[in-house]
Amino acid sequence: MFLNVKNRKKKLRRTSASQTWIICFIFLLFLIACQPEKPSEKPSYEEQAISENVVTASSDVKKSSMVAIKERGVLRVGTAITDPFEYYDPKSGELIGFDVDLMNRIAEDLNVRIEWTEMSFAGLLPSVQDRNVDVAIAAIYINPDREAEVDFSEPYIYTGLVMIVRPDLVSSVKSVEDLPGLRVGVKIGATGSVLAQDLFVRGTRFEVIDYRDTLSSLLDLEVGRVDVVFNDYLNTLAYIKDAKSDLKIVTKMDGEVYFLSNVGLGIAVHEGEYELLSFINQTLDRMRMKGELDCLSEKWINPSIKD
Repeated sequence: MFLNVKNRKKKLRRTSASQTWIICFIFLLFLIACQPEKPSEKPSYEEQAISENVVTASSDVKKSSMVAIKERGVLRVGTAITDPFEYYDPKSGELIGFDVDLMNRIAEDLNVRIEWTEMSFAGLLPSVQDRNVDVAIAAIYINPDREAEVDFSEPYIYTGLVMIVRPDLVSSVKSVEDLPGLRVGVKIGATGSVLAQDLFVRGTRFEVIDYRDTLSSLLDLEVGRVDVVFNDYLNTLAYIKDAKSDLKIVTKMDGEVYFLSNVGLGIAVHEGEYELLSFINQTLDRMRMKGELDCLSEKWINPSIKD
């Protein structure tokens, strides 16, 4: 009997010890669970701003350009001075020209106002790609290289690239075959620059002089710093008329203008913005059918051609 009592006491002690460990373990878990959470550090104002900007930028990208334009009530247009398409009125200081009137008509149909951003011609398409502007217009030639970067509207007018010389070189420069040894001025990023580089690579050796804008190249041509300038036909006609210049557009032996290219001018939009592109094309179609594009040509271009 004594042994049974002793055994029961040992068993009781073992049971009590086990229960004690269990109770301690549960209590420890309870303490851990009840520990207050360490407050996370509040982000700085700079971190909050960066986070908000990232969210905003992400939201803007998800929105179509049409939605964003209508919400802000502003059509952001990038341009580069290209007379007679866009230039400043010497009297009023306002931006005027063929492209300006055209974009005002498109903005009117969109029921928004225009915010113009002037930049170098070479910066136009990158600005569209980076969505710094909604569209770009500046007598931009539509070509395969540019179509690989952005989307273009239907051509709103046709023109071409020509060569301009001083009167003393009229008889000696009739084609690109006469360029070796001469100094040729081109606008950076323009079709003329691409063509000049291509001709040089193919073996037509001449010196290429780069300019940020067309006017500077034509002024240098006037004083003999360059011998030839590659430029748009319509823009050149406007310059010769307005500056009362004696510069000449190179012609073939039969007297016809020697075109380096014949192309259409288009409005550039970010690649894939089909809704905005469709709206622009519809407006151009309506203007074409109503004769409004012809009226713009009469207002801004034909007077130069007739003189």
